[in-house]
Amino acid sequence: MAYKRTFNLKYLTMLLALLWMGNGFVFSQGLFLHKSESADCGDQNCDSIVKTAMALLYSNPDSARNIVTLALSHNNGKLSKGVDRLQNVLGASYHVQAEYGQALDRYFNALSVAKAIGDSAYLANIYNNIGTVNLKTGNYREALEYFHQAVNEYERRGKKSEAASTFNNMGLLFHEINNSNKAKSYFNLALNGFQALGDSIGTSAALNNLGMVYAKTTRTDSAIYYYNKAAEMSQHNKNLYGLCISWQGRANLYASLNFYQQAAEAYQLSCELARRIKQPYQEAFAMLGLADVLAHEGQTKPALDTAQEAMAIARQINNQVLQYQAHETLSRIYEKRGELLKSLENFRQYSEIKDDLLNQAILHQVYNMELNSLHQANVRQQLEIESQKMSISKMSNQLILSIIIFSLAVAGLYLLYLYFRYRQKERFQQTIISLNEKKSRAAIEAEIGERQRIGRELHDGIGQMLSVARLHISAIQQKKQLPENRREELLNAAIHSVDEAFDELRNISHNLAPSLLSEKGLIEALKNLTALINQSNQLKMSVESFGMNGSIDPLIEHTLYRAIQELLNNAIKHGGASHFSVQLIKGEAEITLMVEDNGQGFEVSGNETLSQGGLGNIRSRVENLNGTLFIDSLPSRGTIITIVIPLKKNL
Repeated sequence: MAYKRTFNLKYLTMLLALLWMGNGFVFSQGLFLHKSESADCGDQNCDSIVKTAMALLYSNPDSARNIVTLALSHNNGKLSKGVDRLQNVLGASYHVQAEYGQALDRYFNALSVAKAIGDSAYLANIYNNIGTVNLKTGNYREALEYFHQAVNEYERRGKKSEAASTFNNMGLLFHEINNSNKAKSYFNLALNGFQALGDSIGTSAALNNLGMVYAKTTRTDSAIYYYNKAAEMSQHNKNLYGLCISWQGRANLYASLNFYQQAAEAYQLSCELARRIKQPYQEAFAMLGLADVLAHEGQTKPALDTAQEAMAIARQINNQVLQYQAHETLSRIYEKRGELLKSLENFRQYSEIKDDLLNQAILHQVYNMELNSLHQANVRQQLEIESQKMSISKMSNQLILSIIIFSLAVAGLYLLYLYFRYRQKERFQQTIISLNEKKSRAAIEAEIGERQRIGRELHDGIGQMLSVARLHISAIQQKKQLPENRREELLNAAIHSVDEAFDELRNISHNLAPSLLSEKGLIEALKNLTALINQSNQLKMSVESFGMNGSIDPLIEHTLYRAIQELLNNAIKHGGASHFSVQLIKGEAEITLMVEDNGQGFEVSGNETLSQGGLGNIRSRVENLNGTLFIDSLPSRGTIITIVIPLKKNL
């Protein structure tokens, strides 16, 4: 069925990112709105109106909007700094209800007023908010452009606090497009800015976002460290909003690790905090996460009740994003309960609201682009009229010259574009050829190495045993007068050597392709290997698996088993390890192997041997399956090897 979905942790992480983007928006906007001066607002005392509206913005956005609309209706069309601030708050009231098209309209109105009256001090705040809406609607290029404009304005005017908030939003943008390195870079910029100003709320936000990035990159220890640090700071400063978000981040992390009881407890704590501070959006979000966890554990009735309660909150605050998220969660729960008609109906409403929301945002973006184009056309027309008054003939000559220069420039740029495109295509083809050659060479070298290893084992093991047996048999054959007891002794020794050769052959065969792996799968084969290793007392080996149900491609199983064998051999022979742990995690789209030992470790950076020998063979096999191998090791700290291999999709 096309609408079927399972518990999606990546989806929840994205919601958390948008939630913290909202927090950056709240912090940034709250700061600059509260700094506005009432003297610029005329008789309407815009400063007080802005503060009153902001106090209601998240608990009752409709009331906040009514207050601002009433103030604007008494302004009589007069432009002032108070008007652009009121228009900005009006946009924020639509923003928090996920009416992004209406929000963009008001933000662009505020932008027009700010430009018209020369309010450059406020432009950066509006750029930041427009960028935030574009980020929420997936228009990442526009979002990044507006964030850069905001940062330039903030830094030009020395407003480091607001610049830190925008760095926070830029980090969320790169987190959205799965560029974890840039996301961490911008979150660290935000963190440094907030810490330099002694801003504990902003610091807590940046710490939580760093925890979110490390959780996404499976750096669990680092994620927990940043979440705990953010929670401690929020607790110390009585920042219950930040504490609420920290618990949501931890809940998502626990759910991703299949620790559903801890995830449920964390979501419940987040719900309680959201209720205390009257933040219905965060309360509903945490409820949806809790509902998904309960449904995943088979508790569909409490899951359904929780999701319906979240839906009621979403409708109460008229937040369309929460509504389509709630419909999606309800669709999955009804499907688990076998109520397929209700599941389909909720999925239909989810798709309808989501598509309508995105379409509205796109239409309003196009509308604002058309307004800007019209404004620019009017400016050009006025300039042309003034030029005609000066000299029609001079204007004509300049126009002709401009057309010629423009045409030549366009032609030159087009030719340059074709040239660079050709060069880029040529470099791309060369890169593909080079990579394919390296891949083929690595595969051949791995096969040759494997053949050489098998040859050595056959020659050094079985060959020697058979040679001994042959010597015994030759002695019996050549010395006819041997006593019977001596003949029987030689014959028994020959039989014993042949038996040892058979045992060695079985061991080699088992190492190449153990029968237990083919018959019962990877987990049983690893359990058998673990038992053998633990009996030998060479080191302590442990195996853990998560989600390893259902069938797995035999090629993937064999690749992972051989990798574990090779890494175990390295830990024993070279690492001097006393403990060797294996973790296998199967997700919807990939299977992850994490191997850790407490051996002597090695320096990863600049180590050319990593592309050779056993590790080189492992990397070659993994890359042949479109997988990735990560190495984390330092001298005297042990080694962690992570292998991620994508699973084939059933079309």
